[in-house]
Amino acid sequence: MYLVPCTFPLQKGFTLIELIISIVVIGAAVGGVMLLVANVAARSVDPMIQTQAVYVAQSYLEEALLRPYDGDADCGGSRDQWQGVLAYDCINAETPTDQQGNGLPGLSAYRVTVSVTDSTLGGAVTRRVEVQVTHTAQPINLRLAGHRAAY
Repeated sequence: MYLVPCTFPLQKGFTLIELIISIVVIGAAVGGVMLLVANVAARSVDPMIQTQAVYVAQSYLEEALLRPYDGDADCGGSRDQWQGVLAYDCINAETPTDQQGNGLPGLSAYRVTVSVTDSTLGGAVTRRVEVQVTHTAQPINLRLAGHRAAY
């Protein structure tokens, strides 16, 4: 039996062009993945900021709704001395504080606004208390509302 010698040597390895193309493709894929990771990492704080905003709004709303319906509307002094729900209408874009006016650590980027308006709810005369919480660095605009009835 006679064997014909191979006139073409078997190719081994990559050509320079194949190597360059594969580096470019892998680089683009890694760049896309890194862009996604950076985007997710930047937004990983959003749930915490939103939760803190809800807690701030709930605390102000609960505090206001516990005040008497017909109390005094004077908002001088600290909030623990306010006599009625109408006094909370004076809170306008302030940083969150406790009732004595002490700043709350870690919440200085939030702003709280409270509006109190006369309203009716199911035929009953009420005061609608709306608390708005915003954040200076994040696009958060949270509003919670409740009604205080004269009973």
